[in-house]
Amino acid sequence: MEPAVHHAEILLLCLNLMRVRLKKNICNLDNYAVLSKVKDLSARKRDYIGDALEYACRFWTKHLLGIPGTSSQVKEVQKAIDMFFTTYLPYWIEVLALTGNLGVGIYAMNDVEQWYALVNTV
Repeated sequence: MEPAVHHAEILLLCLNLMRVRLKKNICNLDNYAVLSKVKDLSARKRDYIGDALEYACRFWTKHLLGIPGTSSQVKEVQKAIDMFFTTYLPYWIEVLALTGNLGVGIYAMNDVEQWYALVNTV
């Protein structure tokens, strides 16, 4: 199998995992909680977010960049990304903030923009 096929499969699995698991206030924190004052934040992150969802939130766009604009899965990928941005974007940002990876979001937006520019030139 070609790496692009693997990247597409992993990307779609990441987006699906985020679709299933992301939700508002994922760690069930009190309104206006100050993260540094939440004594059991590590346990909450482990229980409610976990390694797989954290990976998906951090690295999905890196897999996106591995999918060429000529891939047969471009339309499926675009549809999944559109759904992600219209439905799950704020919950994704919440997980990035809770896991200390908020800066990843900026690079991820650049990755998406770069991929769409590539796809639109093909």
